[in-house]
Amino acid sequence: MTLLDAVLSLSEAPARDEALQRILRALARVTAADALSVLTAAEDGSVGVAAQIGLSPAALGMSFRPAEHPRLRRATQAAGPIRFLDPSEPDPYSGWLLGSHGEIHPIHACMAVPLHVQGRLAGLLTLDACDPHGLRGLHDEDARVFAGLCAGALRLDAGAGLLDARPEARRALGPDSRGPAPASRSAGMQRIEREIAVLAALSVPVLVTGETGVGKELVARALHERSPRASRALVIVNCAAIPAQLVESELFGHRRGAFTGATAARAGRFEAAHGGTIFLDEIGELPLSAQAQLLRALQEGEIQPVGEDRARRVDARVVAATNRDLRREVAEGRFRADLFHRLWVYPICVPPLRERREDIPALCERFAAELAAELGAGRVDFTEPALSALAQGAWPGNVRELKNAVERAVLRRTITEGKSAAGRAIVVRREDVDAIDGDAPERSPAPRIELPGERLRLTDALQGQPVEPLAEALERARREAFARAFRAAGGNAATAGRLLGLSRSFAYKEAVRLGLIPPAGPRKR
Repeated sequence: MTLLDAVLSLSEAPARDEALQRILRALARVTAADALSVLTAAEDGSVGVAAQIGLSPAALGMSFRPAEHPRLRRATQAAGPIRFLDPSEPDPYSGWLLGSHGEIHPIHACMAVPLHVQGRLAGLLTLDACDPHGLRGLHDEDARVFAGLCAGALRLDAGAGLLDARPEARRALGPDSRGPAPASRSAGMQRIEREIAVLAALSVPVLVTGETGVGKELVARALHERSPRASRALVIVNCAAIPAQLVESELFGHRRGAFTGATAARAGRFEAAHGGTIFLDEIGELPLSAQAQLLRALQEGEIQPVGEDRARRVDARVVAATNRDLRREVAEGRFRADLFHRLWVYPICVPPLRERREDIPALCERFAAELAAELGAGRVDFTEPALSALAQGAWPGNVRELKNAVERAVLRRTITEGKSAAGRAIVVRREDVDAIDGDAPERSPAPRIELPGERLRLTDALQGQPVEPLAEALERARREAFARAFRAAGGNAATAGRLLGLSRSFAYKEAVRLGLIPPAGPRKR
């Protein structure tokens, strides 16, 4: 049934990426692969990760230039499945395998299959197994079948069949992009609909603000899907999830040898979004050094990969989001004023759910219908008291919390009745909704939280010592390491770079940024 599951993915999945993900899940059940991915080919020759299993979540949207990766280059030129047997060739996924720390062991199984649509390269299917014999059981013909299904998903997404790729068919202003969103009744959401209709056709930056869980990412998706860039990539970056010392590499890429562990050149998220849209979620978490590069990308359309001396042109529309008050961040020196004004071309403020209760009934019905489809139920209905209770909830977690509450109420009713949900109607009652709060486990007293401005500091209950935020601790350690290296090298950047395992140019630029050495003045003629 695994192959049948993969085939059904093409007709049942609501969008290309979900179809690819389902095909990979089916393939994972018949192989011993530790990581699987589908990379899609862009017009500039690069390939980007569109779906994956077993890689770090940060790998999604990552882009590679095959010319810089021997294995990818050979895979894009191959006529069929290719197995990589030379352990001296670097693996492009080194350091990205989930649960792997650092390099992938050179002796491991690796395989790739080119994906062709109408005779043109559309992407790659890749498989990696830490066990050197892990892919021995997968025959080339089986790999061709799954590759054909992946290519079919890419073909359908281009508008040749079952998956409706039209932007108007994927409108999403609820907490999920699966299917059309219900029509908004509230004035606030109708205003946002009008703003999206105007802004989608433009390339100006957009800043989406609002509390956690209101659906800022879905506004970004709607802006992209209704724009002329809809056929190109939407690259989503959670700025808060990237370690401070890796932000610039993640966003702008790096060259081989730019820092310890950079065994191969890697394109950043901006290059992956070339021709499309890049969504920078939690932009208020970006360190100041990365903010300077982002400002240049917005103003000049140029990025500079870590370790490179020359800038690269990139065309990516920037949509950013934050739940912080960026004006306060600017006033307190944590966010650049020039970047703030560059982003604040037209802000879209998404109202919290408590200010648009008129939308709650339609949202509840949508979430319930989605879960009913997964359960195989005929439909889900709400009694009037149940719907009234949901509409009057506080919902501090906004739409995201409401979705979880609706799903729990539906599941509670299903379990209470003790019957299979297949084919029948489920009626959610008031007691199912009332039981939601009672399901929450008792919590032990949490450590006291102090909020000076917007900055979070946890206080040790015993010693009363503030815990330094991780980003600040890493930046301080970075400064100390560079200071020691430059002292030992007598201020010589080349020597300091060798001590740190970095290139001379990167060591010099970082030392200037940290204020350890003065920037070089203009050369005298």
